[in-house]
Amino acid sequence: MTDSRLSGPPLPAAPDRSDILAAVTAAVDRCACRWAWQGPAGSAQRWLGESGPKDLDLWYAPAPGPQTPAQAIAAALPSAVIAEAHDPRRLCHVSLAVETAAGPAVVDLSYGDLRVGPVLLAPADVVEVDPATHRLTGAAAVADLLVRPVLRGRLPEQSRLAEARDAWAQTSPAARAALRDRLATQLGVRVAGELVAAAGGAAPDPGLPGRARMRLAALSFALGNASATWRQRHAVLPAGPSAGPLGLRTRGVVVALVGTDGSGKSTVADGLRERLHRYGFATASAYFGMARGNLPGVGLARRLLGVPTVPAEPEAARPVASPPVRGSPGADRPPGNPGLRRAAAWFYAAEYVWRYLSTVAPARARRRVVIVDRWVYDLRESPWPGSPAARVAERVVPAPDVLVLPDAPAELIHRRKPERPQAEQAAQQERFRRLLAEHPARHAEVVVDTSGATADNLAPLVAAVVTAAHRPRRGPR
Repeated sequence: MTDSRLSGPPLPAAPDRSDILAAVTAAVDRCACRWAWQGPAGSAQRWLGESGPKDLDLWYAPAPGPQTPAQAIAAALPSAVIAEAHDPRRLCHVSLAVETAAGPAVVDLSYGDLRVGPVLLAPADVVEVDPATHRLTGAAAVADLLVRPVLRGRLPEQSRLAEARDAWAQTSPAARAALRDRLATQLGVRVAGELVAAAGGAAPDPGLPGRARMRLAALSFALGNASATWRQRHAVLPAGPSAGPLGLRTRGVVVALVGTDGSGKSTVADGLRERLHRYGFATASAYFGMARGNLPGVGLARRLLGVPTVPAEPEAARPVASPPVRGSPGADRPPGNPGLRRAAAWFYAAEYVWRYLSTVAPARARRRVVIVDRWVYDLRESPWPGSPAARVAERVVPAPDVLVLPDAPAELIHRRKPERPQAEQAAQQERFRRLLAEHPARHAEVVVDTSGATADNLAPLVAAVVTAAHRPRRGPR
């Protein structure tokens, strides 16, 4: 469970790319044996001037220790993991996205053997790095500057090709032969010969990238690599219409906010919606509280149960249902006709299924981030505490991807909403904390500090939602 109140000192409202570059450099200096920027000279400096999702690429050799560079970066800056692969038969890497005032910035950290997909360019133990400039040298530089873009379907621009040729001229005959043999074994003699000729000064044939890509595809589905390729199929296949604002395949995300009156649900929902729009994600909204019904007959059911009719109100003023945790202290059975209340629990369970199918599922299918005020957990104690209808509803309605609890000290929550006793609000908020401790969400549970003590309290939540949009769901549902 992510708790933004426990994530260290207050964060800047929006880190810029120089902050990210400093965090990345510090992380690899501390957590890698050696490392190097990838791409042509000056790539890191040019990345500082970018405003789009172009990657900052680097390679590192892992060092023993409690943290990886990606973990160290995430500890310094709220980061969304938008891609990762750790099978040694293919490229091993972690891609992180960090929100900035100018839009998301992406850092791609490759480690271990230098690869493109399953194609081995250089084993990690022979990759040479200039420790002064943190640039790849020798055969590794040739592989990165020339072979890598060709395998990705394009010829390198002239300046990059010139750097590759300079590196080739400084590579020892033995290292040249090793690279040539490695490429010939994997890509075939013709493609390897064309790559070596281009490194030596020959003009590359325009058809070279196509031939190299065909050999790459054949190697990806070879017997030893097919299972690894299948596991990474969502990253290997073009994203097409599924592409999100970072150009990668995304899916719909359901974010459910829970919390007692005054905890800050509406404020967090509004802030999250604004930040996601700035990020480039489309959003939708839904309400899952019991104050309103979406099925015919809810008004009649409320009158039979003796529940006052609640007029339509702004989201910030919507009343909160009973606390949503089974067996919670002080959860007395409500007055009224027990039979009707038992029936009402099943009625509301059906209504929750209807709300999900009619409002949430369609927006999720359109790959939107659906921000939901409350969730089916309310049914655990209202209108009939302990009803099996609650368990059925939680099983039938898919769990939210991200479950969010806005939180603040009890006295502050009470000052915002003094209509209810402070002790009651505090007890209910504690039960919501215990709900998050059950880890019911499919991706993450996030506590957002709404006390005002954290400079950017939404950054961890935004990172969790962006990660959820790009990563597989957790759990069986």
